[in-house]
Amino acid sequence: MTFKERMSEIMQSIRAAAVSSPSIFFFVVAAGISQLFYKYIPNAIHLNFLFSFSVVLLCNDKIKAAAVRTKVIIFCCQTAALTAMYLTGLLTLNKNIDLVYLSLIYLYCICAFIFFFPAEDFLKEFKLRFIHVLVSLLFFGAVYCTLFVTVSLINAIFYLNIVFTESIIFRITNAAATVTALTVFAVYHSKPLVHSKFFTLMFQKLLPILLLPLGILGLVYLAKYALLPRSTEVMYFPLYYLVLGTIVLCLLMIQHFTDRQNIVRLMLGILGTASLLFIAALLHERTITARSYRIGFSVSDKLPLHEIAINGLLALYFFAAVFSRKNITAKLRTVTAIITIILFFPVIGFYNYAYFERENITRPRNDLAEFIHERNRNSDSVPRPEYLYRYYPLENQPPENIDRIIETTEYEAVLVKVDLDLNTIPASSIPRDTRCRYRSFLFSMTPDGKSVKISDETDGQIVMLDFYTRLKTDSAESEKISDETPFSDETPFIYEDQKMKIIIQYASYYENRSARVTFDAYIKKTPVMPQR
Repeated sequence: MTFKERMSEIMQSIRAAAVSSPSIFFFVVAAGISQLFYKYIPNAIHLNFLFSFSVVLLCNDKIKAAAVRTKVIIFCCQTAALTAMYLTGLLTLNKNIDLVYLSLIYLYCICAFIFFFPAEDFLKEFKLRFIHVLVSLLFFGAVYCTLFVTVSLINAIFYLNIVFTESIIFRITNAAATVTALTVFAVYHSKPLVHSKFFTLMFQKLLPILLLPLGILGLVYLAKYALLPRSTEVMYFPLYYLVLGTIVLCLLMIQHFTDRQNIVRLMLGILGTASLLFIAALLHERTITARSYRIGFSVSDKLPLHEIAINGLLALYFFAAVFSRKNITAKLRTVTAIITIILFFPVIGFYNYAYFERENITRPRNDLAEFIHERNRNSDSVPRPEYLYRYYPLENQPPENIDRIIETTEYEAVLVKVDLDLNTIPASSIPRDTRCRYRSFLFSMTPDGKSVKISDETDGQIVMLDFYTRLKTDSAESEKISDETPFSDETPFIYEDQKMKIIIQYASYYENRSARVTFDAYIKKTPVMPQR
């Protein structure tokens, strides 16, 4: 087939897909527009994901084969749901509602991708569609890289001094790559399954031999972690789930060969055991430490209920696949959808359960107001907000091979690197991140973000340590002296009275945005009154 004939066939496929499912190409165009004009659209990245995965959802076989009236109803419901979601995220001031909005986006996108793979002829269609997804991503990368390299070469040849990420060329590149990838994705049609020589070599000959020893070693590692968690290195949460997902993907490909079914069954048994061992390791870790980030995605101050449920479900599915002797079937779609619901279902899903806030849940501006504020702030007619930050040296700088030297003769206690971080200025209330208590002393940031308030509750004494004025003075002086080293000062920032000494290491102030200060607090010994 010549290139001209191939291009003609591709154009006919695109034309046929556009006629049979015009709603798909409506979302393709919408995704391209959201990329092209993202600088003028608030939350454009959210819209881009929603439009792109709407294309994925509408490529479901049952929706594509539905009657015209059914397609219109689905399109109207889809548009109404996306509009409601987008406006909720755009206009809400409540941080928790914003988390619900984000969890709905994750839920929508992942479920759309899951149900792109049909239940009928699951193994065959999974391979064909998975390869098609990779081809679509390859088209995205090819278009993007081609335009980027072209612009870079023209820029270098003609000395145009184009900043790629700040120019309209960047937006055109994003839009062109997105539209191309989604168009390629939308024209998928089933075809006979043929295994290439490379596929046969990899998934029939090589991987079945390698997976068994790797699986056994993984079980030994998890068993060691479950029994002796402190004797093993940290297992960051993506590693376990990434390995598990990769093995399942390999087993789906190996299962195409009938002479490898026993190896698939054995590996599924290993995966089921691994899921149970992971639960044991997670629970054991939680019993020996109050704050743990060594294993799993669960946060330390909440029970790991969702992670236990996910791994329990995986173990149940893997063992059911083994004992039913059917290995992996289309029920994998259902299991993946349930896991997605456990993670992202509004309010009770992990994403909301773990990160819902109980105080200071109201933002000063919603996303729309913040978008307008940022555009006005970046315009030439509006003055730039004040942004100051500075690192200060210690009182006595230690030698290079020593991190800190702290003399404690005169002090009752030393609070090292107290970090107060205020993310909203002006603040209606002072959140926990901007407070630190030690016995009768309370250190907190003021609502304007310019001072540290030090309160002694024994006698009611209050000290206001103004770091903003010092920041502004030092920044102005350093600009006069030299533009080469504006971020450090040779003069320590020290406050001292009869009760304590404060040595500030870092301070920053971002007008109407945030403020942060890091310091050491040396609490002096209370003088002992002589007895009569």
